[in-house]
Amino acid sequence: MNMKLKDLFPEVPGDFADMEFPGHLATDSRNVEPGGAFVALEGERVDGHDYIPQAITNGAGLVIVRKGKNPGGLTVPVIELDDPERDLAGVASRKLKAHNLTDIIGITGSVGKTTTRAAVSKVLAPHFTVHAPERNFNTLIGCTATIMAMPLGTEVLVLEFGANKPGEIRELTQYFPPSIAILTAVAPVHLEGFGTVEGVLREKMEITNSANLRKIIFNNDNEYLNEAFRYYVRSMGVGENKDSDFVISHDTSEYALPMMSFVLAHRATQEIARFTASIWGRHNALPLSLASAAAHELNISLQECADTLRDFQALRGRGRVIMLDGGKRFLVDDAYNANPASMRASLETFRQVKCSGKVAVLGEMRELGENEAMYHTELEPLFDGIDTVILVGGIWREAVKGDYVFADDWKSALDALRKIDGWRGVLVKGSNSIGLSNIVKALEE
Repeated sequence: MNMKLKDLFPEVPGDFADMEFPGHLATDSRNVEPGGAFVALEGERVDGHDYIPQAITNGAGLVIVRKGKNPGGLTVPVIELDDPERDLAGVASRKLKAHNLTDIIGITGSVGKTTTRAAVSKVLAPHFTVHAPERNFNTLIGCTATIMAMPLGTEVLVLEFGANKPGEIRELTQYFPPSIAILTAVAPVHLEGFGTVEGVLREKMEITNSANLRKIIFNNDNEYLNEAFRYYVRSMGVGENKDSDFVISHDTSEYALPMMSFVLAHRATQEIARFTASIWGRHNALPLSLASAAAHELNISLQECADTLRDFQALRGRGRVIMLDGGKRFLVDDAYNANPASMRASLETFRQVKCSGKVAVLGEMRELGENEAMYHTELEPLFDGIDTVILVGGIWREAVKGDYVFADDWKSALDALRKIDGWRGVLVKGSNSIGLSNIVKALEE
């Protein structure tokens, strides 16, 4: 569907009325593509209207602003909207309705959304024309941008639904209703917005109100989701729990770098397949299995899924295993984000690696509300078996009292790491805002 500006926005200047709406939207002036649209949004700390000149310098072919904030005198067409974010979401919603999609797969959960999205896209690609975000575009404007870039002929659209406060999943579901919903986990994340884990659960469950929903695929090992979907007839559980519809089995309690291996079985048909992939941690068997369950719903066999995912690579910051010094050392890049569930899973895997000289560089976990110190304290027993633990951020100083190295920021943590002789493996994990990805970059170089 080629949408012209005049069909979407009657007030557009006549000289530009027949211009096609760009397929690329950006809310960051640095990410504008030539000819794309720059959407000026007002945030708590930054107003995108202040960056319109930079966006045009970087090639923006269209600027979208809030009514009354048109700076005037621009060399590209300007669209003024009452609510740019929601008005554009309405445009994207209309585009969805005009496409004859086989399915819309919506993925939500406290952890693992992006890895699951990447696995779903990969496992479906040999069988369908798939469109998915290139990055974790899981907000209303992010999903809108993904849909506006969707080419003609797309058969399956894969979206991530994220939320920091109540109501966001409901809104995403209303604008972009999935036919298949995948719920990865419910955990204490963004508690400053949701208050309690039960609040997180209520928010994630909003995806089940999709008008187009025919199937729910969920993590059956998660106590909250297990209870929530126990009697849902349209749901399929995935996990190590033996009453799951798709059962995950691990061969050993040890972890062999850099591969992860597991067996996935479909209880109803007794179909079974062995999966291997270059990704960190047995916990990442779940995203691959959730993706395979979604593919199975679309008549793709488990063995085909296993074959396709054999060369699946972890995304930057989400469980990449990087071999250094000709394989003598290894680095686990799990630095994109951290919450109690993902931190626990990564530490448990790190402890299972059989080698000496293990170092964990752990950034504090943020947005956990008033009990943030408690969530950090609960992780301390998992430091056993790790030779050196470097803790970054003030919350750790309050939460743990053992013989650890404390650092104020990523630079001092890197300095501390470089003073350690003979380390063999390093795990780097923490909230993205701490910047631990800089440590990964320095070690790679």
